Amino acid sequence: MSAETGRPAEAETIAAEPDGASASVPGVLAEIEARPLAERAEGYQALADQLRTQLEHSDPSLRS
Repeated sequence: MSAETGRPAEAETIAAEPDGASASVPGVLAEIEARPLAERAEGYQALADQLRTQLEHSDPSLRS
């Protein structure tokens, strides 16, 4: 669970709000890194997917 929001870390990496979501990245990374090594890959992948989606939505060159 996240100490900041009371939600599981997975919820933060998947359902974080686009505005200000990047501010929670250090907390999400800390939670991922606190997990056993064998369980970290899924968290890192979810975070990467979320950040990629945010970047794609924020790129003005992709807007029509």
